[in-house]
Amino acid sequence: MRAHIFNAGFWVLSALAAILFCPVLLLPGRGGVTFAIHWHARAFRAWLRVCGVSVEYRGLHHVPAIPAPVFAAKHQSWGDGLLQVARDRDLAYVIGDHMLAFPLAGRYLHKAGAVVVDANAGGRRAPGAFEAGVARLVREGRAALIFPEGGIAEVGSRLRYRKGAHKLAAALGRDVIPVATNLGCFWPRKDWTLRPGKAVVEFLPPLAPGRDAAAFTRQLEEIIEARTRALEAEALRSRT
Repeated sequence: MRAHIFNAGFWVLSALAAILFCPVLLLPGRGGVTFAIHWHARAFRAWLRVCGVSVEYRGLHHVPAIPAPVFAAKHQSWGDGLLQVARDRDLAYVIGDHMLAFPLAGRYLHKAGAVVVDANAGGRRAPGAFEAGVARLVREGRAALIFPEGGIAEVGSRLRYRKGAHKLAAALGRDVIPVATNLGCFWPRKDWTLRPGKAVVEFLPPLAPGRDAAAFTRQLEEIIEARTRALEAEALRSRT
């Protein structure tokens, strides 16, 4: 019953937020859209808590204010990005161009200044979109969130890590903060379920991108996956 209440509430909340905040899409700048997305993310986190899942952010001392870093995060639940935005209202997101195919969501993401990359999935990315996104991040000084796997992995597994985190960090001249999580242990991608307990989002020591993209990506994968496995084991002990 808990899972049905949570999932139904999440999708109703998401739909209502998307519709009710539509007027901000007509406002100049990205301030209104940023507020709407942040509101939705915080409401999601609060709904998680109401339904029995608390959230702890660890390692925030690794996150510098200036220069704003690139967050390279493990992705194992639909809620991973929302928990990041709930913590940092001004966070920029790196998205695959296929996301722009969703009319309403695509408009929100575009208006919010998302950095668009070619997802090799038949998207319609305009030439130069990535470069324009990088230039925007440089001007605005915003941190960016990227999921190196390019998709949602099941708990205990991994997808192929791509070189996007290195490409973005090198273009910006910023460090990468690896991010591990165990949210998928409580709200997994494919199961209509919710398990109570404490979900953790952990920020790890920064990595400089360097020149060797392949070596950097391997190191990033090893760090994120090792810590994620440890957090998954912790989640098993924290479930109530």
